[in-house]
Amino acid sequence: MRPADDPGCVGCAHLVTLRALRRAGVAVQGGLGCEEGAVARFAPAYGRWAAVTGLERLRQRGAGELLAEASSAGAAFVLVADRIAPVRSIRMEEEMARAGARFAWLDLDDAAGAEARVREALDRPGTVLLALASCVNGTAHQAPFAVDPSICNRCGNCLTLACPALSDGGESSLVDPDVCTGCGRCAPLCRSGALGPGSG
Repeated sequence: MRPADDPGCVGCAHLVTLRALRRAGVAVQGGLGCEEGAVARFAPAYGRWAAVTGLERLRQRGAGELLAEASSAGAAFVLVADRIAPVRSIRMEEEMARAGARFAWLDLDDAAGAEARVREALDRPGTVLLALASCVNGTAHQAPFAVDPSICNRCGNCLTLACPALSDGGESSLVDPDVCTGCGRCAPLCRSGALGPGSG
């Protein structure tokens, strides 16, 4: 999906959203609100998969119709993920309640918590997860992060973020300073404390 493929999306909070899905072993149909060409309808499928949609599609179809379509296609849960300011929307919550959906917000500043919410949703069919994050495309960058190779233990946990600025350098993980925005989303994932602004 786009945040893991587009260098312009480095620092996107939805890298945390996508990491949570991957780590929970959840396949995806649909796309984030910023992705063009996302599927028009969810196709029946087996296995653990999430129906992912943006706010525009949700508004056009209505929560009730969209949730019914996802459920009849076999989705484990619905994820509404888009690139707007991460402010809790009472209107969205009311629409979910009218549609009879259980819903929970993903805190995209907490990768472990987001993963836990996804795993909980798998155990509660019909759940809707809500994930909103401001678009980082075109925003000012901070000082790029770097890896201290003398501390990195190559656990690879930072690489689970699938950030385009991170790669496996063989002896340690590497951060591309020309791509890194300094968002710091990788640092809490580093078990050895090797990641930091300009360290290494």
